[in-house]
Amino acid sequence: MASNQPTQAITVVPSNTINIPEPDAYITGSNSAVTGTTITDASANFLGVNNPGNTGYSNRVALGDVVYVNNLGVITMVTVTAVTDNNNIVVSGSVTGSRPYEIYRSNAGPSDSEGFSLFVGGTGNLSVIPASSDQIVTLENIPDSSFIPLQVKRVNSLATTATKIIALR
Repeated sequence: MASNQPTQAITVVPSNTINIPEPDAYITGSNSAVTGTTITDASANFLGVNNPGNTGYSNRVALGDVVYVNNLGVITMVTVTAVTDNNNIVVSGSVTGSRPYEIYRSNAGPSDSEGFSLFVGGTGNLSVIPASSDQIVTLENIPDSSFIPLQVKRVNSLATTATKIIALR
C-alpha cells in the first residue's frame, strides 16, 4: 500500500460545534436506553473498571468524546459531558429511545489532528474549517464522487448541502 493513501475513514456528521472525531469507535453499544441527555447501557464499561485485561485509558470514556447515536439510519452526534458511573453517561444533546451508539475519541484541540481529506458522495456545497485554522471556508458546487484537496477538522452543518461525506486519514 502506498504511504500517501488513507488508512482510516469515518462517516461525517456535519456540526457547527463538534469536530470530526478520531476514526475507529472504541466503545459500541446496541441496546442503550436514552432519557433526555443520559445514555444508559447495563452492559457498558464507561469507567473502564471490572474488565480484566482491558483497563486503563484505552477503554475509559473521557469528557468531550464524541458519541454517534443511530436512530434508524439517521446519526445524531453529541459529546460526553459527564460520566456518571460505569453504565451511564451524560451527553451534550437530547437523544431518545433505545438506540445503537458508538463512542469515538475527540478531535477538539487545534493540534490534536493533522485533519482529514474528504470524499463527497452527493453534490452540493461544503462549509468547512481547515485543520490549521479557525476560519470557515465554503466550497461551492462540489460534484458527486469528489475528493476534496484540503485537510479539514470540521464540516459545518450550516451552509453544507453536500451529502454522503466521508472523512479519510
